[in-house]
Amino acid sequence: MDKASHLYALDRLRSYLPDRINRVVGRMASEEAAGLEELRINAGMPLMGVFSGFDRFIAEDGSLTGRSEKAFYVSREEVEELFYRLCEHSVYAYQDDIARGFLTLKGGYRAGICGKAIYQGQVLKGFKDISSVCIRIPRELKGCAEPIFPFVKAGRHDIYNTLILSPPRCGKTTLLRDLCRIISTGSERADFAGVRTVIVDERSEIAACYRGVPQNDCGPRTDVLDGCRKAEGIEMALRALSPAVIVVDELGTGQDAENIKMAWNAGVRIVATAHAYDIGDLKERLGFGILIGMGGFERYIVLGMRNGKRWIKVTDAYGNQLYTDQAAGLHDGVFRLHGHGAEIFREAESQAACAAEVQGHPSVPGE
Repeated sequence: MDKASHLYALDRLRSYLPDRINRVVGRMASEEAAGLEELRINAGMPLMGVFSGFDRFIAEDGSLTGRSEKAFYVSREEVEELFYRLCEHSVYAYQDDIARGFLTLKGGYRAGICGKAIYQGQVLKGFKDISSVCIRIPRELKGCAEPIFPFVKAGRHDIYNTLILSPPRCGKTTLLRDLCRIISTGSERADFAGVRTVIVDERSEIAACYRGVPQNDCGPRTDVLDGCRKAEGIEMALRALSPAVIVVDELGTGQDAENIKMAWNAGVRIVATAHAYDIGDLKERLGFGILIGMGGFERYIVLGMRNGKRWIKVTDAYGNQLYTDQAAGLHDGVFRLHGHGAEIFREAESQAACAAEVQGHPSVPGE
Protein backbone atom coordinates (compact mmCIF):
# COMPACT_ATOMS: atom_id res chain seq x y z
CA MET A 1 0.00 0.00 0.00
CA ASP A 2 1.55 3.33 -1.04
CA LYS A 3 1.32 6.56 0.94
CA ALA A 4 -1.75 7.84 -0.91
CA SER A 5 -3.64 4.56 -0.44
CA HIS A 6 -2.84 4.46 3.25
CA LEU A 7 -4.01 8.03 3.75
CA TYR A 8 -7.24 7.14 1.93
CA ALA A 9 -7.71 4.17 4.28
CA LEU A 10 -7.16 6.45 7.26
CA ASP A 11 -9.72 8.94 5.93
CA ARG A 12 -12.30 6.14 5.67
CA LEU A 13 -11.56 5.14 9.24
CA ARG A 14 -12.12 8.69 10.48
CA SER A 15 -15.83 8.41 9.61
CA TYR A 16 -16.18 6.10 12.65
CA LEU A 17 -14.41 8.45 15.07
CA PRO A 18 -16.19 10.83 17.45
CA ASP A 19 -15.86 14.48 16.43
CA ARG A 20 -13.03 15.58 18.73
CA ILE A 21 -10.88 12.51 17.99
CA ASN A 22 -11.60 12.87 14.28
CA ARG A 23 -10.33 16.45 14.32
CA VAL A 24 -7.12 15.50 16.14
CA VAL A 25 -6.34 12.67 13.73
CA GLY A 26 -7.16 14.96 10.79
CA ARG A 27 -4.50 17.42 12.00
CA MET A 28 -1.68 14.87 11.80
CA ALA A 29 1.02 15.67 9.24
CA SER A 30 0.61 13.52 6.14
CA GLU A 31 4.10 11.99 6.53
CA GLU A 32 3.25 10.81 10.04
CA ALA A 33 -0.33 9.77 9.21
CA ALA A 34 1.01 7.61 6.37
CA GLY A 35 2.99 5.58 8.90
CA LEU A 36 0.13 5.02 11.34
CA GLU A 37 -0.59 1.30 11.86
CA GLU A 38 -2.86 1.36 14.92
CA LEU A 39 -4.93 3.93 16.77
CA ARG A 40 -5.32 3.17 20.49
CA ILE A 41 -8.25 4.93 22.17
CA ASN A 42 -8.54 4.44 25.95
CA ALA A 43 -11.06 6.12 28.27
CA GLY A 44 -9.38 8.79 30.40
CA MET A 45 -6.02 8.17 28.74
CA PRO A 46 -3.95 9.93 26.04
CA LEU A 47 -4.67 9.13 22.40
CA MET A 48 -1.89 6.92 21.04
CA GLY A 49 -0.66 6.00 17.58
CA VAL A 50 1.37 2.89 16.83
CA PHE A 51 3.87 3.09 13.99
CA SER A 52 6.47 0.67 12.62
CA GLY A 53 8.17 -0.66 15.76
CA PHE A 54 7.21 2.12 18.23
CA ASP A 55 4.34 4.22 19.54
CA ARG A 56 3.72 7.91 20.23
CA PHE A 57 1.02 9.95 21.93
CA ILE A 58 -0.94 12.35 19.72
CA ALA A 59 -1.37 15.96 20.83
CA GLU A 60 -4.47 18.07 20.17
CA ASP A 61 -2.73 19.81 17.26
CA GLY A 62 -2.00 16.40 15.65
CA SER A 63 1.71 16.39 16.49
CA LEU A 64 3.44 13.33 17.97
CA THR A 65 4.95 13.38 21.44
CA GLY A 66 6.54 11.00 23.91
CA ARG A 67 5.13 12.94 26.88
CA SER A 68 1.65 11.92 27.97
CA GLU A 69 0.91 15.27 29.63
CA LYS A 70 1.11 16.98 26.22
CA ALA A 71 -1.28 14.54 24.55
CA PHE A 72 -4.97 14.76 23.73
CA TYR A 73 -7.01 12.88 26.35
CA VAL A 74 -10.01 10.74 25.42
CA SER A 75 -13.17 10.80 27.52
CA ARG A 76 -15.19 7.77 28.60
CA GLU A 77 -18.18 9.07 26.64
CA GLU A 78 -16.09 9.21 23.45
CA VAL A 79 -15.00 5.58 23.84
CA GLU A 80 -18.64 4.56 24.33
CA GLU A 81 -19.72 6.60 21.30
CA LEU A 82 -16.95 5.05 19.19
CA PHE A 83 -18.01 1.56 20.24
CA TYR A 84 -21.61 2.16 19.14
CA ARG A 85 -20.46 3.65 15.85
CA LEU A 86 -18.29 0.61 15.17
CA CYS A 87 -21.33 -1.60 15.84
CA GLU A 88 -23.42 0.59 13.53
CA HIS A 89 -25.60 1.26 16.61
CA SER A 90 -26.66 -2.40 16.76
CA VAL A 91 -24.66 -4.19 19.45
CA TYR A 92 -26.87 -7.27 19.10
CA ALA A 93 -25.94 -7.71 15.43
CA TYR A 94 -22.25 -7.80 16.35
CA GLN A 95 -22.61 -9.82 19.56
CA ASP A 96 -20.71 -12.86 18.31
CA ASP A 97 -17.77 -10.73 17.17
CA ILE A 98 -17.78 -8.73 20.41
CA ALA A 99 -17.60 -11.98 22.39
CA ARG A 100 -14.38 -12.76 20.50
CA GLY A 101 -12.96 -9.40 21.52
CA PHE A 102 -12.88 -7.61 18.18
CA LEU A 103 -14.91 -6.23 15.29
CA THR A 104 -14.09 -6.47 11.59
CA LEU A 105 -15.25 -3.37 9.78
CA LYS A 106 -15.99 -2.55 6.16
CA GLY A 107 -12.68 -1.87 4.44
CA GLY A 108 -10.79 -4.48 6.45
CA TYR A 109 -10.31 -2.45 9.63
CA ARG A 110 -10.05 -4.46 12.81
CA ALA A 111 -11.07 -3.02 16.18
CA GLY A 112 -10.03 -4.76 19.38
CA ILE A 113 -12.44 -4.24 22.30
CA CYS A 114 -11.69 -4.11 26.04
CA GLY A 115 -14.12 -3.77 28.92
CA LYS A 116 -15.81 -5.73 31.70
CA ALA A 117 -16.24 -9.33 30.58
CA ILE A 118 -19.72 -10.92 30.73
CA TYR A 119 -19.85 -14.69 31.28
CA GLN A 120 -22.73 -17.12 31.03
CA GLY A 121 -21.46 -20.10 32.95
CA GLN A 122 -17.99 -20.76 31.50
CA VAL A 123 -18.75 -19.07 28.18
CA LEU A 124 -17.67 -15.48 27.45
CA LYS A 125 -20.74 -13.76 26.02
CA GLY A 126 -19.44 -10.22 25.51
CA PHE A 127 -18.30 -7.03 27.19
CA LYS A 128 -19.89 -4.03 28.86
CA ASP A 129 -18.46 -0.76 30.20
CA ILE A 130 -16.14 -0.54 27.19
CA SER A 131 -12.82 0.93 28.36
CA SER A 132 -10.67 0.95 25.23
CA VAL A 133 -10.67 0.33 21.50
CA CYS A 134 -7.60 -0.48 19.40
CA ILE A 135 -8.16 0.03 15.67
CA ARG A 136 -5.71 -1.56 13.26
CA ILE A 137 -5.42 0.16 9.89
CA PRO A 138 -5.25 -2.41 7.07
CA ARG A 139 -2.12 -2.70 4.95
CA GLU A 140 -2.82 -4.83 1.91
CA LEU A 141 0.51 -4.87 0.06
CA LYS A 142 -0.07 -6.68 -3.21
CA GLY A 143 3.14 -7.97 -4.69
CA CYS A 144 5.17 -8.04 -1.47
CA ALA A 145 5.43 -11.87 -1.66
CA GLU A 146 6.48 -12.04 -5.32
CA PRO A 147 10.27 -12.06 -4.66
CA ILE A 148 9.99 -15.12 -2.40
CA PHE A 149 7.27 -17.04 -4.23
CA PRO A 150 9.70 -18.89 -6.56
CA PHE A 151 11.20 -20.49 -3.42
CA VAL A 152 7.76 -21.57 -2.20
CA LYS A 153 6.64 -23.02 -5.53
CA ALA A 154 7.24 -26.77 -5.90
CA GLY A 155 5.88 -27.09 -9.44
CA ARG A 156 3.39 -25.52 -11.82
CA HIS A 157 0.49 -26.85 -9.72
CA ASP A 158 2.13 -27.38 -6.34
CA ILE A 159 3.82 -25.52 -3.48
CA TYR A 160 5.97 -26.49 -0.52
CA ASN A 161 4.50 -26.66 2.98
CA THR A 162 5.56 -23.25 4.24
CA LEU A 163 5.81 -21.65 7.68
CA ILE A 164 6.29 -17.89 8.19
CA LEU A 165 7.97 -16.95 11.48
CA SER A 166 8.48 -13.56 13.10
CA PRO A 167 8.03 -11.60 16.33
CA PRO A 168 4.83 -9.54 16.50
CA ARG A 169 4.37 -6.63 14.06
CA CYS A 170 6.99 -7.62 11.51
CA GLY A 171 4.52 -8.24 8.66
CA LYS A 172 3.92 -11.99 8.66
CA THR A 173 0.12 -11.78 8.18
CA THR A 174 0.58 -9.24 5.38
CA LEU A 175 3.05 -11.57 3.67
CA LEU A 176 0.78 -14.58 4.25
CA ARG A 177 -2.15 -12.77 2.64
CA ASP A 178 -0.16 -11.95 -0.49
CA LEU A 179 1.19 -15.50 -0.74
CA CYS A 180 -2.41 -16.72 -0.59
CA ARG A 181 -3.38 -14.30 -3.39
CA ILE A 182 -0.57 -15.55 -5.64
CA ILE A 183 -1.27 -19.23 -4.89
CA SER A 184 -4.96 -18.76 -5.69
CA THR A 185 -4.56 -16.46 -8.70
CA GLY A 186 -1.47 -17.99 -10.28
CA SER A 187 1.62 -16.23 -11.59
CA GLU A 188 2.81 -16.03 -15.19
CA ARG A 189 6.10 -14.66 -13.95
CA ALA A 190 6.69 -17.71 -11.75
CA ASP A 191 5.00 -20.14 -14.19
CA PHE A 192 2.41 -21.13 -11.60
CA ALA A 193 -1.13 -22.03 -12.63
CA GLY A 194 -3.01 -21.25 -9.41
CA VAL A 195 -4.77 -23.83 -7.21
CA ARG A 196 -7.84 -24.13 -4.98
CA THR A 197 -7.17 -22.53 -1.61
CA VAL A 198 -9.04 -22.36 1.71
CA ILE A 199 -8.32 -19.77 4.39
CA VAL A 200 -9.24 -20.77 7.93
CA ASP A 201 -9.45 -17.19 9.15
CA GLU A 202 -9.89 -17.69 12.89
CA ARG A 203 -9.14 -14.06 13.78
CA SER A 204 -10.67 -12.51 10.62
CA GLU A 205 -7.32 -10.91 9.83
CA ILE A 206 -6.33 -12.52 6.53
CA ALA A 207 -9.39 -11.95 4.33
CA ALA A 208 -11.07 -9.47 6.73
CA CYS A 209 -14.59 -10.50 5.73
CA TYR A 210 -17.37 -7.96 6.22
CA ARG A 211 -20.86 -9.48 5.96
CA GLY A 212 -19.42 -12.42 4.06
CA VAL A 213 -17.37 -10.41 1.56
CA PRO A 214 -13.54 -10.47 1.87
CA GLN A 215 -12.21 -6.92 2.12
CA ASN A 216 -8.75 -8.09 1.03
CA ASP A 217 -7.81 -9.71 -2.27
CA CYS A 218 -7.02 -13.35 -1.47
CA GLY A 219 -7.44 -14.69 -5.00
CA PRO A 220 -10.31 -16.04 -7.17
CA ARG A 221 -9.87 -19.70 -6.15
CA THR A 222 -10.08 -19.00 -2.43
CA ASP A 223 -12.82 -20.02 0.02
CA VAL A 224 -12.83 -18.35 3.44
CA LEU A 225 -13.97 -19.94 6.70
CA ASP A 226 -14.29 -16.70 8.62
CA GLY A 227 -14.06 -16.71 12.43
CA CYS A 228 -13.64 -20.48 12.42
CA ARG A 229 -11.29 -22.24 14.83
CA LYS A 230 -8.35 -23.92 13.10
CA ALA A 231 -9.25 -27.44 14.29
CA GLU A 232 -12.82 -27.34 12.98
CA GLY A 233 -11.87 -25.29 9.92
CA ILE A 234 -9.16 -27.64 8.69
CA GLU A 235 -11.45 -30.63 9.15
CA MET A 236 -14.37 -28.93 7.33
CA ALA A 237 -12.10 -27.88 4.47
CA LEU A 238 -10.80 -31.42 4.03
CA ARG A 239 -14.32 -32.89 4.08
CA ALA A 240 -16.18 -30.47 1.84
CA LEU A 241 -14.03 -27.96 -0.03
CA SER A 242 -11.34 -30.12 -1.71
CA PRO A 243 -8.50 -27.62 -1.33
CA ALA A 244 -4.99 -28.07 -2.66
CA VAL A 245 -3.72 -25.55 -0.08
CA ILE A 246 -4.99 -24.50 3.36
CA VAL A 247 -3.86 -21.15 4.77
CA VAL A 248 -3.92 -20.50 8.55
CA ASP A 249 -2.57 -17.74 10.76
CA GLU A 250 -0.82 -17.85 14.12
CA LEU A 251 -0.23 -21.45 15.09
CA GLY A 252 0.13 -21.59 18.85
CA THR A 253 -0.89 -24.88 20.47
CA GLY A 254 -0.03 -28.54 20.33
CA GLN A 255 -3.52 -29.18 18.94
CA ASP A 256 -2.73 -26.85 16.04
CA ALA A 257 0.28 -29.03 15.26
CA GLU A 258 -1.90 -32.17 15.21
CA ASN A 259 -4.38 -30.48 12.84
CA ILE A 260 -1.56 -29.56 10.47
CA LYS A 261 -0.40 -33.19 10.42
CA MET A 262 -3.98 -34.27 9.64
CA ALA A 263 -4.03 -32.01 6.57
CA TRP A 264 -0.64 -33.31 5.40
CA ASN A 265 -1.86 -36.89 5.74
CA ALA A 266 -4.75 -35.94 3.42
CA GLY A 267 -2.27 -34.67 0.80
CA VAL A 268 -3.06 -30.97 1.31
CA ARG A 269 -0.36 -28.31 1.50
CA ILE A 270 -0.24 -25.85 4.40
CA VAL A 271 0.90 -22.23 4.49
CA ALA A 272 0.91 -20.89 8.05
CA THR A 273 2.41 -18.32 10.40
CA ALA A 274 3.63 -18.48 14.00
CA HIS A 275 5.06 -16.05 16.53
CA ALA A 276 8.74 -16.98 16.92
CA TYR A 277 12.16 -15.40 16.55
CA ASP A 278 13.54 -18.38 14.62
CA ILE A 279 13.01 -22.10 14.05
CA GLY A 280 14.78 -23.02 17.29
CA ASP A 281 12.42 -20.79 19.27
CA LEU A 282 9.39 -22.57 17.81
CA LYS A 283 10.89 -26.04 18.21
CA GLU A 284 11.10 -25.62 21.98
CA ARG A 285 7.32 -25.30 22.30
CA LEU A 286 5.33 -28.30 23.41
CA GLY A 287 3.90 -30.24 20.46
CA PHE A 288 5.62 -28.32 17.67
CA GLY A 289 8.55 -30.69 17.25
CA ILE A 290 6.45 -32.85 14.92
CA LEU A 291 6.27 -29.95 12.45
CA ILE A 292 10.03 -29.36 12.31
CA GLY A 293 12.61 -31.35 10.38
CA MET A 294 12.03 -34.45 8.25
CA GLY A 295 8.38 -34.84 7.34
CA GLY A 296 7.54 -31.34 8.54
CA PHE A 297 7.48 -27.93 6.89
CA GLU A 298 9.65 -27.71 3.79
CA ARG A 299 10.15 -23.95 3.62
CA TYR A 300 10.68 -21.43 6.42
CA ILE A 301 10.29 -17.69 5.91
CA VAL A 302 11.71 -15.72 8.83
CA LEU A 303 11.00 -11.99 9.22
CA GLY A 304 12.58 -9.54 11.62
CA MET A 305 13.82 -6.01 12.16
CA ARG A 306 17.31 -4.64 12.77
CA ASN A 307 18.22 -0.99 13.26
CA GLY A 308 14.81 0.06 12.00
CA LYS A 309 15.00 -2.05 8.83
CA ARG A 310 12.95 -5.15 8.16
CA TRP A 311 14.67 -8.23 6.74
CA ILE A 312 13.51 -11.55 5.31
CA LYS A 313 15.16 -14.93 5.04
CA VAL A 314 13.99 -18.15 3.34
CA THR A 315 15.45 -21.56 4.20
CA ASP A 316 14.63 -25.17 3.42
CA ALA A 317 13.93 -27.90 5.97
CA TYR A 318 17.65 -28.57 6.36
CA GLY A 319 18.51 -24.96 7.17
CA ASN A 320 20.00 -24.16 3.78
CA GLN A 321 19.52 -20.48 2.98
CA LEU A 322 17.64 -19.96 -0.28
CA TYR A 323 16.97 -16.22 -0.18
CA THR A 324 17.75 -13.21 1.98
CA ASP A 325 17.03 -9.51 1.73
CA GLN A 326 17.81 -6.73 4.18
CA ALA A 327 14.91 -4.60 2.80
CA ALA A 328 16.99 -3.46 -0.19
CA GLY A 329 14.87 -3.55 -3.33
CA LEU A 330 11.64 -3.98 -1.38
CA HIS A 331 10.86 -0.36 -0.64
CA ASP A 332 7.38 -0.59 -2.16
CA GLY A 333 6.41 -3.64 -0.13
CA VAL A 334 5.94 -4.89 3.40
CA PHE A 335 9.58 -4.41 4.34
CA ARG A 336 9.55 -0.69 3.62
CA LEU A 337 9.98 1.74 6.49
CA HIS A 338 6.80 3.69 7.05
CA GLY A 339 8.53 6.85 8.20
CA HIS A 340 9.26 8.23 4.71
CA GLY A 341 12.47 9.77 6.02
CA ALA A 342 11.10 11.28 9.23
CA GLU A 343 13.82 11.39 11.89
CA ILE A 344 11.41 10.58 14.69
CA PHE A 345 10.54 7.26 13.02
CA ARG A 346 14.13 6.19 12.40
CA GLU A 347 15.23 7.09 15.93
CA ALA A 348 12.35 5.26 17.60
CA GLU A 349 12.73 2.13 15.47
CA SER A 350 16.44 2.01 16.24
CA GLN A 351 15.63 2.18 19.95
CA ALA A 352 13.11 -0.65 19.56
CA ALA A 353 15.66 -2.83 17.76
CA CYS A 354 18.26 -2.19 20.46
CA ALA A 355 15.74 -3.09 23.15
CA ALA A 356 15.06 -6.44 21.46
CA GLU A 357 18.77 -7.21 21.37
CA VAL A 358 19.16 -6.34 25.07
CA GLN A 359 16.42 -8.89 25.84
CA GLY A 360 18.56 -11.57 24.30
CA HIS A 361 16.83 -12.11 20.97
CA PRO A 362 19.14 -12.10 17.93
CA SER A 363 18.38 -9.45 15.32
CA VAL A 364 19.25 -11.73 12.43
CA PRO A 365 19.30 -15.54 12.57
CA GLY A 366 22.83 -16.86 12.66
CA GLU A 367 24.48 -13.69 13.98
